[in-house]
Amino acid sequence: MRTLSKIVVGLMVCGVSVGCSTSDVKPYEPTSKTGRTLFMPSYRVAGPEPVYARTRWVHPPEVLPSREEGDTDSSYPSPSLRPVYELSLKKATLEQTCKVLASMARYSSYTSPSLAKETFSFQNLGTIDELARIIEDKAQIKVVVDHENKEVRFLVRTALEPTLFSE
Repeated sequence: MRTLSKIVVGLMVCGVSVGCSTSDVKPYEPTSKTGRTLFMPSYRVAGPEPVYARTRWVHPPEVLPSREEGDTDSSYPSPSLRPVYELSLKKATLEQTCKVLASMARYSSYTSPSLAKETFSFQNLGTIDELARIIEDKAQIKVVVDHENKEVRFLVRTALEPTLFSE
């Protein structure tokens, strides 16, 4: 047993001495002669992620036009821009027509109970105000589009429209 352990220790000493010996091993040298490191190009499937930037392109401030009533070149208040809708209804009640017209602009709706059950067919293209005027003429009712309160109302048309004395 002693001789076996002496042999194992002797083999380990030989292995370590051979591993630590200085032989013909060259020191590390870079492969490129220019000294630059070369990398492979990166490939993307999509464009780069959007980057938050604090700078924005803006126009320089200008003098505002005057708000006097005599000015014709400035239009106050400016006209509002409304989206164009296509409305197509067949044999729908006026209550359903009012709900559809109001829901296109995300407004609430009200229909007079005396008009609610009348049937109505319609197909046209326009803004909510234009569609309201066309429905008003075709169905012989009064249609009110209240943009301030976001509501569309279908009311009974009275025989005489109220007017002011100056009109």
